[in-house]
Amino acid sequence: MVDNGSTDESADIAKAFVKKEPDIFKYVLENKSGPACARNSGANKSHGNIIVFTDSDCVPSKNWLRKLVIGFSHFHIGAVAGKVESYKAKTLYDKFHAIFTLKGFTKLNIFSEFSLVRGGFPTANLAVRSDVFKKIRGFDETLPIYSEDYDLCARIYQIGCSIKYLPEAIVYHQHRNTLKGTWRQAFGFGTGHSLLLKKHFKRLIIIDLPKFQFITKWLPLRIWLDAAGADKKLLLIILLSIIWRPATILICLFLLYLFFDMSNQLKKNDLSAGFFKKWQLIFLLFLKSTALTVGRIKGSISNRVICI
Repeated sequence: MVDNGSTDESADIAKAFVKKEPDIFKYVLENKSGPACARNSGANKSHGNIIVFTDSDCVPSKNWLRKLVIGFSHFHIGAVAGKVESYKAKTLYDKFHAIFTLKGFTKLNIFSEFSLVRGGFPTANLAVRSDVFKKIRGFDETLPIYSEDYDLCARIYQIGCSIKYLPEAIVYHQHRNTLKGTWRQAFGFGTGHSLLLKKHFKRLIIIDLPKFQFITKWLPLRIWLDAAGADKKLLLIILLSIIWRPATILICLFLLYLFFDMSNQLKKNDLSAGFFKKWQLIFLLFLKSTALTVGRIKGSISNRVICI
């Protein structure tokens, strides 16, 4: 258990576990801030053949470890990722993130390539062979939060290993529960996208449209244009209505579509929300998609790529 600047009673709780079970638990203090530094510090103190990561805002399910390590069934599997689900989705923020944040797959899959939109997994639920972890020299400590985990996955593929995804190995994640936290997380994801685009690709063009995605490495460009976000759809309709006034009706129709789609998303995830709560969820959707776009634009300027 790595203490990376904890300011609550977490360190005392961790030390109490170590005192009670010294052969099972270890307490590590890492003063250099950042998740990459903290995870590397913990991994360097470990002695097993498999290094498993989860975070302080996560609650692993029963038999999580047993189900996760089963995935190392072949020598080419360098890491195994499990499913991340929302933990006790009771508040409005919980319900929103349960639908739109860190959504995993429903079926077992094996990935052998990082394409920016596929092949990356969060360390909330990730196991890596220790020899593979040492070979790629762990997490890149120069990277900020929100990109160091996907960068690790990308480098696992680069040495010829695959990552297996097991949906039955579940970790429950306690998501951001404020407007500020939701904005900062989405903004961080956006800046991370541009950074990963710069670091791992000399040529890659991704164009995301509603229900359509185009990916090519034909041209020596690094571009990701995501026009499928709620903020961009609304902006496009507003611009169209400025050019052609009758198109204003499309704004109402789009919002009405989002309302019914939100109802379907809630039902699909066994969640419920009243009439006004659904509109609040739609507001959070616009907030998150806008923060993601702003983060990508900022990252594009810093990393000299086009990621919007």
